[in-house]
This record gives sequence, structure tokens and C-alpha cells, in this order.
Amino acid sequence: MTQTVSGNKDQVWALVDVQSFYTACEQLFDPKLANKPVVVLSNNDGCCVAINAQAKAAGIKRGAVWYKIEREAKHAGVEVRSSNYSLYADMSQRFIDELRQFSPQVEQYSIDEAFIRLDGLATETLTSYGKSIVEAISNRLGLAVRVGIGTSPTLAKLANNAAKRYENRVHGVLHIQTERQRQWLLERMDVQEVWGIGTRLATRLKTCGITTAWQLANQDVAFMRQLWNVGLTRTVLELQGISCIDPGDIDVTKKQILSSRSFGVDITDQQELQSALAFHCHRAGEKLRKQGSQASSVGVYIRTNRYKQLPQHNKSSMESLVCPTQDTQKLIISAQAQLAKMYRPGYSYQKIGVMLNELSPVSQNKLQLDMFSGDALQESKRRDLMLITDRLNTRYKNGLKPASVIATSNWHMRQAFRSNRWTTMLDEIPVAKC
Repeated sequence: MTQTVSGNKDQVWALVDVQSFYTACEQLFDPKLANKPVVVLSNNDGCCVAINAQAKAAGIKRGAVWYKIEREAKHAGVEVRSSNYSLYADMSQRFIDELRQFSPQVEQYSIDEAFIRLDGLATETLTSYGKSIVEAISNRLGLAVRVGIGTSPTLAKLANNAAKRYENRVHGVLHIQTERQRQWLLERMDVQEVWGIGTRLATRLKTCGITTAWQLANQDVAFMRQLWNVGLTRTVLELQGISCIDPGDIDVTKKQILSSRSFGVDITDQQELQSALAFHCHRAGEKLRKQGSQASSVGVYIRTNRYKQLPQHNKSSMESLVCPTQDTQKLIISAQAQLAKMYRPGYSYQKIGVMLNELSPVSQNKLQLDMFSGDALQESKRRDLMLITDRLNTRYKNGLKPASVIATSNWHMRQAFRSNRWTTMLDEIPVAKC
């Protein structure tokens, strides 16, 4: 059966994103960082995951390994901070809350950007409305944003990218209002820059002579549907200004859940490894329940640091569960049993992680009964307990955690340059002295 592709010509979309979000959050609460080059490092202060314009001008590249460039960066006056995810997540929520003042339909796309619908507004007022969004978020949150506006999510994304590229001309807001503007922008955009076009697909399109977004937009829809696929056909329609992709309809349900992190220092003690593993099971369980899924198998892996001249030991395993579960305790029991079999004394381990596989919606309620196990009978009760636990952990700072998680903390990641969690921790809020 052939799947039809349809769209809507009467919608108006805007993509709003925060400029240099991580570094902007750091500068917002630390005045001494104003107008200085700033970089934010990854977990364990490994590499640069975010840089502002000044750091880029100083020659810092995103992804650069920090210990290799530290001396040159500090000589250039670069300020460094460790990732402060508590701060970023809270500021992201405030950003989304502000956008809801401008539109009843807000679809968050990532931590620092969101799509909003602007249907019903007069075309000639959209640019000024976009400027009011920029001014409001700057005044209320202290964050600089860019706004791209178009008649489809893909054109809004394109306009947002152009607002960044032509910042000095548009001052943060770009509305694709006329056919001439649409053509001018699409002719100057490589096909690989189009939202949803990956490297492999872009290579195939270029082989067929489609190198720019404008060339892709002018392809015959019926031909693209027959020769390629529905997804690419929708992209063609979107570039033509016909909305047929709703960001809110994109399935973000994960097929596998992974929780892992490198240690701040290498670990040799089995108890510390168990504590770290329990922590990752706890986090994976929260993610699992948040998306309404249950896992049928649990995987564990441990590894040493391959870059060090030390004995190496890398091992992984997988165990199927008798009954699909959301229960953190069951995940920990399975993971700890696997770790006991894999662990070897005398090795310095650098990383451990847990993987939840064979995920299925809880709504399917697949509870496999077993005459030798009462897991299925207890699962529904345990789900209620996990629900209460998640609510408590959301409401309170420390909440409830398995005892094995807090047995030791030597495995926690290194954050030598972390700033205060200004908006989420009472003992770290800014203090004004008069």
C-alpha cells in the first residue's frame, strides 16, 4: 500500500534557539566572565563541548582535548568551566516557560531550542513579533536568542541558521516572507545542511546532481516518492513551504537505554565499582520509567584505560530477565551479578556502564508468568513503588536512592572547574553584599 504525503500551507513556524547556551549560562551568573572567551568541558573535564564567540576567535575548537590545549588557552585568557548540567537544565526549563507566553504550542527540540507555532498572526507583523521574543528573553532571563520564521519547520530551521550566519544584517530575527527570499537562501545552502539530511543521504543526492537545498526543493514530489522515500518527499515539500513534519510527532522513544560515565580517577576496588554500577542502574531505571517502557534484558560492561600503559581488561555481558521490568532494584540485582563474574582484581578500571535492551511499552503489560518465580506477580506492586520514588526524587534534593549507590563516592566524575548550581541549590545561590 502506497503511503500518501500531504501538507498544510497555512501554518507558521518559528525556531527559537539560545546563542552559546552553556557558556551564556556561565556568564549570566559570573560577571567576571563578561566579554571573555569561555569554554565548557565535558564529563571529567575531557574536551571542549561548548565555546563562545570569543573563544572561537582565540582559536579554540569545539571537541578539542583540554589537557592538550590548556597551556595555550590559559595564555590567551580563556576561562574554563566544567559542565554544570543542573544549571543548564533549569535555565532550559525557564527558557521554554518564557516561550509559552508567546505561543500556546511549544515543541522543545533540544536543551537550547524549541519550535513554536505562530498561526493567525499577520505576515507583516511576524518579524516584529520575533524581535519581541528576543527582547523578552533577554530582559527576563539574560539570554540572547535567535528566531527563524517560515511556513514549515524545515524552513524555520533554515531561517534560524541563516539568522546566525547573517547576524549583522538581521539582528537575531529572520523571516522567510517572500519567494525571492526563500530562493536566495536555498541557493546558498548545501543540501547536507538541510534539516534531516545526513551525510550518507547527502552523498547520494550529490551523486544525482542535487547539491543545494534549492535544487532539492525543485524536485518533482511524485518522482521523489517513487525513487526515494516518504521522509525525503516530506523534506522536499517542507522546502517548498508546505508543512508536513510536526516536531511533536517525532518518536523520541529510545530502543535502548544506556547509562555510563568515565571515572574521575581509575578504580580498582570491587565495592566502588558496584556503587558506580548501582548509580547507573538507578539513572537508567528513571529514564526507562519516564518514557513508559520496560526492559527484558540488562547488559553491563567495564573497561580499563586503553591510553595508559597498564594491563588491559575489557568485558561485557548480557542477561535476559524472566519478566520485563521497570524496577530499579531488579536491574541492580542483575547488573551486580554480571559484574561479579566479570571483575578481575589488579586492574585499574576507567569506565562502567549499564544497557537496558528489548524495551517495550508498559501499556502492553507483557508479564510472563513462571511457575518457579513470583517476579510477574510482584511487578505491578513494584511499579507503584517506583512511581512514588520518582516523585520524591523529583521533589526533594537527595530523594531516595539504593543503599549501594551511596556506599562510596570515590568513583564520581571529576569537575575541577564547576561553577555553583546557582538556581537549584539553596547553599549555592548568589549572595549580594552591600
